[in-house]
Amino acid sequence: MSRSKQSITFPVDLVYTWVDGNDPAWRAKRNAYMPQREADKPVPNHLNDARWRDNNELVYSLRSVERYAPWVNKIYIVTDGQCPSWLNRAHPKIEIVDHSDILPADALPVFSSHAIESCIYRIPGLAEHFVYGNDDTFFGAPTRREDFFNADGTPIVRVKGARFKREKARKGGNYYRVLYRMQSLVEEQWGRLVCHEPHHNFDAYRKSDFERCVATLPAEWDATAHSRFRTNDDMQRCYVSYYAVAAAGATLRKVNRYNRISNPIAFVRALVTGRYAADSRWIKLHLKSYDKDFDKYNPLMFCMNDNAQTSDADCHRMVEFLKRKFPNKSEFEL
Repeated sequence: MSRSKQSITFPVDLVYTWVDGNDPAWRAKRNAYMPQREADKPVPNHLNDARWRDNNELVYSLRSVERYAPWVNKIYIVTDGQCPSWLNRAHPKIEIVDHSDILPADALPVFSSHAIESCIYRIPGLAEHFVYGNDDTFFGAPTRREDFFNADGTPIVRVKGARFKREKARKGGNYYRVLYRMQSLVEEQWGRLVCHEPHHNFDAYRKSDFERCVATLPAEWDATAHSRFRTNDDMQRCYVSYYAVAAAGATLRKVNRYNRISNPIAFVRALVTGRYAADSRWIKLHLKSYDKDFDKYNPLMFCMNDNAQTSDADCHRMVEFLKRKFPNKSEFEL
């Protein structure tokens, strides 16, 4: 994997968004605002309970930080009046950020990740350079700041290798429609089409890039912050990544199974053995063996994304897998 020739010394923070969707008080608040839906139609993906389900993934994500990303400066956990019961809030790296600290008062409460993510750059004390992840993203191997930023401070923007097929925006749901809109807006405003999907894992950002993007389309970002649930008109954080590539000097890095293979001999060995070294891997929860998929791709970071098709048995298997990967309690736990 190519790295900056010069080592990075500037601080890099880590931001998570987290919610305990099992909390009865929180569920009652969400349900009071939940849009009405037709009884004979399936629940839209962006309103499915899986979007807010907590399987204690954050415990293991933080263990992966301690093990593989000790360079992280501060860790900000953005929540809605909640705090994990197991979290060591006295740890000097840990900061709990409430929605009221970053979102407009008249927008609360919100239940949309688009709304919350649109305001993460407002976190008090947040460093210029930060990495953002959901609680279902994990570091899978030793990392450095240089895996996320170049020496000049520009971010490394990871995307899926395959080009985004625009028919997905017509046939897909909210996610693909919003993604298509973000790509189109960046092409229109900044002169370059970045037609790849985000890799859905830890992503690198500069606070100043967020500020520039919000200042460019203030009404659209404000409307997103005020949307309690996802809409097709939302802004999405991938706009900031696409902008960074199109107009701010960021490096576009397409994720594939060979990302971290740096010489021809290792490449041939990977082809023969079927054991690769990817930057990022989304491990699908319906797979029979998570270990087999992880060992095949040896990812720098990985995601285990819960969705509407995930069964209780899948969630249980996922937690058992994470316990095996990260068995040791971290300093971030009580």
